[in-house]
Amino acid sequence: MPLAPLTVALSAGQQIETLKRFRARYGEELKKIESELTEVLTALAEADFLAPYLGEQPEVIELRARKADAAKLEHRRQYLAMIIERLDQVIPQQPTVAVPVPNAAGGKPAGVRRY
Repeated sequence: MPLAPLTVALSAGQQIETLKRFRARYGEELKKIESELTEVLTALAEADFLAPYLGEQPEVIELRARKADAAKLEHRRQYLAMIIERLDQVIPQQPTVAVPVPNAAGGKPAGVRRY
């Protein structure tokens, strides 16, 4: 006798956590891409600066060869920004919780013993 197929349904809390997890993942990727893009754009700026002095030396040509990388990274950066913006619109805002700071009044914290 065959078993019935398994099915999974996410609760509302699991759906929100999934959105948050992917938002964090895309945020980390965006930071990484922005770092790489900054590196590539710096190399391109250096090539443009050096070209009048050195001409078309292999080093300058090598720096300029990264221009295609800059275009790909910028395209991915824009795409990630769009995804993150959409996730930020979908993820419900959680109410802020006011937590009193321990020892804010200057006295001993309640329930804490020093030995």
